[in-house]
Amino acid sequence: MRYIADQLSKSDADIVALQECWVSSDFSYIIRRNKKKFPYVKYFYSGMLAGSGLVIMSRFPMESANMQPYTINGRPSAFFRGDWYVGKGIATAVIRHPSGVPIELFNTHMHAPYGPGDASYVCHRTLQAWQMARQIRAAVERGHLVLAVGDFNSRPGSLTYELLTQRAGLRDSWTTFRGIEPDDIDVASLTPEQQIKILGVTCDSQLNTWRADRHISEAQRLDYCFHAPGISDIDDISVAFVDPVPGLGCSASDHFGLMVKIRMVPQVPEILNSGLQQYREERRPIQFAVDNYNSILTTIASYRPTAVAQQFWRLLHFWVSVVALIALHIGCFWISKGWPVFLVLLGSVVIAVTGVIDGLIGFLFGRFELRTLQEFEEEVSWELGLVMSTSAPDDATFVRKSVSASISSRPMKDDFGAT
Repeated sequence: MRYIADQLSKSDADIVALQECWVSSDFSYIIRRNKKKFPYVKYFYSGMLAGSGLVIMSRFPMESANMQPYTINGRPSAFFRGDWYVGKGIATAVIRHPSGVPIELFNTHMHAPYGPGDASYVCHRTLQAWQMARQIRAAVERGHLVLAVGDFNSRPGSLTYELLTQRAGLRDSWTTFRGIEPDDIDVASLTPEQQIKILGVTCDSQLNTWRADRHISEAQRLDYCFHAPGISDIDDISVAFVDPVPGLGCSASDHFGLMVKIRMVPQVPEILNSGLQQYREERRPIQFAVDNYNSILTTIASYRPTAVAQQFWRLLHFWVSVVALIALHIGCFWISKGWPVFLVLLGSVVIAVTGVIDGLIGFLFGRFELRTLQEFEEEVSWELGLVMSTSAPDDATFVRKSVSASISSRPMKDDFGAT
């Protein structure tokens, strides 16, 4: 982190967004090293441990800054992963550019994928992207020039990517400048150097010492700078912090960074006088495809059994623990002294603690997650119905009826949890 701070102090950047800045001493060093270059700095506090790790630094004044934690962000039971405990979310800062244009910067670090299936957390990241897209649309309507940056932990073409580029109406800076669409080139056909230069690979590159053992086909682009088309353009973009840290021989991070040169179009002040004007004619965001809405609903439906099962097994563990504790206490009548007494007491403590923790997770978080998924599903369904109504009223009526039926058939099960 010190190397990154030193390099930033030498750069010509106007605005910097950092992720995974979790150690207070690192943040203090960054401030000291860059206080003259970036006089406006905001660290965003969130979560129970370490914090969100999100930082925004600017040469220009910040009018406001806030942190919006994601509604769901992993599970408290996955303590070994840590996502839930650091409180990941959306850090936002409104920056006043010398031209008078308000720039609203969104900085985020979405839930990481840890493997296939349940461990991929696709549903959680999709909901996070849905929340972020909604905030971005609101910022546009406020007349702000929007930029969204960070570690999205999602590949180009994913639902997260589509939500940011379609529903939020932004565009991928790499695609804007390089003119390369996500599926144009097979990543495995390129050398590690070409993957970075042509495709903008930021993660799992063989040139990254923390990921050097990855297969060349695993290299991917997970970090982005999304910009508002029509009112901003990209003059240059490149992957940063590729070379190893001098003297250490290791990469500065497990993800490479991005350096983007953004230009505002001359007429941007007039356009931003009314944010709604960006939604008219050529500046109107591409309509989110119906297939994408259906994909989100399918993702929710596929994940819901996992959430129900997680809640069921934790509640079952709680009730089994209650029975086991009663049995152990009864057994104490037949144990007078010695090691058996100690083992019974130790077992009682372990069973009580783990049972209560799992019970709380099942009763509280399990219920919360299922209700959040239900709300997410309803929001997507109603928006899909609205989209359908603009093109096919009869289809829209069918969508609303089918959505209403599917939603109303589940609440009772979700409310009572262990079903």
